[in-house]
Amino acid sequence: MATVRYDESMEAYDVYLEFAKDLAYKAGKVLRDNFDTSVATDTVELKKDSSPVTKVDKAINQLVIESVRERFPDHGVRGEEADSGDGTEEYQWLCDPLDGTRPYILGIPCSTFMLALTRQGEVLVAVIYEPHFDKLYYAIKGGGAFCNGQPIHVSSQSLQGNSVLAGASTYKYAKGLVEAGAKLEPISGGGYKAVMIADGRGMATMRAGSDFHDVGPSALIIEEAGGMVTGIDGASLVYDKPIGGIIMSNGVDHDKLVAIARMTKD
Repeated sequence: MATVRYDESMEAYDVYLEFAKDLAYKAGKVLRDNFDTSVATDTVELKKDSSPVTKVDKAINQLVIESVRERFPDHGVRGEEADSGDGTEEYQWLCDPLDGTRPYILGIPCSTFMLALTRQGEVLVAVIYEPHFDKLYYAIKGGGAFCNGQPIHVSSQSLQGNSVLAGASTYKYAKGLVEAGAKLEPISGGGYKAVMIADGRGMATMRAGSDFHDVGPSALIIEEAGGMVTGIDGASLVYDKPIGGIIMSNGVDHDKLVAIARMTKD
């Protein structure tokens, strides 16, 4: 395949998006073909942080690296399992090849493939693919958010009486959230929670710790769907430096979520 270089235009973004969509469908096939607990558990390793990684995580990460090298050789890749380039590239692809490895190992169908293109820390294009339900979420900066070709939007729900999607590190903020009237709904997978917020099924999530691999793709899709994504302190995020805690929401009570985080004692 010929090497392609593009200028700064929406047409260029469209090309990047089609590339990302194609990769998402290829990654999704790998995820579906290997969605078997006996296969997954036989190949599980533990990383330094004690989180699991399977042959599927590694295979999809390598697929992304090889595909980017072939099509956009001057771009870098910052993958959860492996990188490509020296980290100084103007354009970098953020990749979480299998977001939700733990539920994937257990045979729970709430894992996603996540990919985003950044330029100097700003996310331009993002895709999140739910292979088990064949739902492709995507966005171009300034162009809105979509699922399988249909526009999506966040909900207008407030904290009072509605669901905050909870992962393990969300429970650090449980007391403040419950006092604010929110209901905590346990949901596995960062990408899965993100698309639920983007298409209006959930109103927010909070995490005490996160990384650019899954936050970058999630952030653009949620923001283009009308929501907000910030650091746990309410600050804007840049995706070429480490990311700590985050808040993702439909934007209605985002300030209240920031206040809850600030009042939470370590």
